[in-house]
Amino acid sequence: MRNMIKALAASITVALALAACATPVQRTASGDIPPPRVYIKSMTEQAEGLSRVQFQRPGGLLNNDMLELTINDVTLAQIIGGEHLTIWLKPGSYDLGAKRVHTLTNSSSSSEDKLTLQVRPGASYQLQVGTDLGGVKMRTGTP
Repeated sequence: MRNMIKALAASITVALALAACATPVQRTASGDIPPPRVYIKSMTEQAEGLSRVQFQRPGGLLNNDMLELTINDVTLAQIIGGEHLTIWLKPGSYDLGAKRVHTLTNSSSSSEDKLTLQVRPGASYQLQVGTDLGGVKMRTGTP
């Protein structure tokens, strides 16, 4: 029993030490995702014939972990609570997803939520991305 308590205390100490070494997350005053966490920057540029798609993530206790946004299974950006990202897409069908970024403090069995968005010419879409006790959630809203 005593060895189990020592092992638990050692594990907690190591976890806290690793967490203390983590780099603070960069934020912007506007709530935009900072450019280093946007991996497909060309999609953030508005052009004629493209439709607006905005991802929004509310702040709050359950929305503090980093999520990875994907488009057609390619990483688009990483988003945390209180941030948003606007991209511009050609009309067509897109598979959008959100999943937790794997770190030392979260499980690799994290959930992922996906939805297929039919983008129409000249339309505007808003996606709400969040987490709750059941996992990652993505839903469409009104812009």
